[in-house]
Amino acid sequence: MSFEVKRARREKQKLIAGLMGPSGSGKTLSALLMAYGMMREAYPQADDNEIWSKIGIADTEHKRSLLYFDYQFDEDSKIGEFYHINFEPPYTTERYQEAIVALKQAGAEVIVIDSLSHNWQGEGGIVEQHGAMSGNSFQNWGKLAPETTKLVRTLTRNDVHIIATLRTKQEYAMELNEKGKQQPVKIGTKPVQKDEMEYEFMLNFNVDMNHMAKASKDNTHLFGEEEFRITVNDGRRLFRWLELGVDVKAEEAERRAKQAEADEKERQRLLAEILAAVESDEKKQKELVGMEFKMNEQKVHDFNLKAMRRAHEILTN
Repeated sequence: MSFEVKRARREKQKLIAGLMGPSGSGKTLSALLMAYGMMREAYPQADDNEIWSKIGIADTEHKRSLLYFDYQFDEDSKIGEFYHINFEPPYTTERYQEAIVALKQAGAEVIVIDSLSHNWQGEGGIVEQHGAMSGNSFQNWGKLAPETTKLVRTLTRNDVHIIATLRTKQEYAMELNEKGKQQPVKIGTKPVQKDEMEYEFMLNFNVDMNHMAKASKDNTHLFGEEEFRITVNDGRRLFRWLELGVDVKAEEAERRAKQAEADEKERQRLLAEILAAVESDEKKQKELVGMEFKMNEQKVHDFNLKAMRRAHEILTN
């Protein structure tokens, strides 16, 4: 049977949030404040310099996030020295993954992707890749489907909190006018990304030109339907919600540590029995030397558990 059935329980989560809005709506600043609030809640005793060293930005917007450095967002706090990548073209999925890994290795625990839209409609992005392909246009979109899969993997499997900004564009539909003719009608805005991408986020905010946010999707059930301005406190509340439940990774690390301890005890027991068996048996001593030679001249004391079990089976019978 290929499926493992378990009882349901609440597990700790890593954030995947999207901030969507037009240029100038305040997406980047909102993301920074949210990230700061999360890390301030995670490390209440840390100073601001340490807090900002846990935040990173992959910046496709011509270094505009650096304009917020030293910005005073309340009486006592300024935006400090977050980690920054000047993310230049090509905006391929692989390079987004590389940027996240680089920021994570630098120490960032919250990563702001500013912006994810370039992966769709930027130099080297998916739309440009599609335009460069020959053959049937519809079939070519199918060939590019793995790019979306890789991007989802980048967002969901890096074990780091991710806040992505997305540009929006005006969306139109064709409707009949009073003369019975088709005409384009504005029906709102949509993010510049593949249509299904926003489903991958646990939390989506639409941010308007007055810097007011409204949740369009909220798996956390923290934000309701009201418009509000994103603050540090929202990041704090969000981090507390994410930390509710079981730390599955800590549980797994503990299980592995216990298993390693049990394996080592067994290995030492088998070693003692092997040494006792060959101590006064010249034939078995030669067999053991041969086994050590086959193990690249590794001494029996250094055999791993699998090799030790095999040696024990041969030498103690």
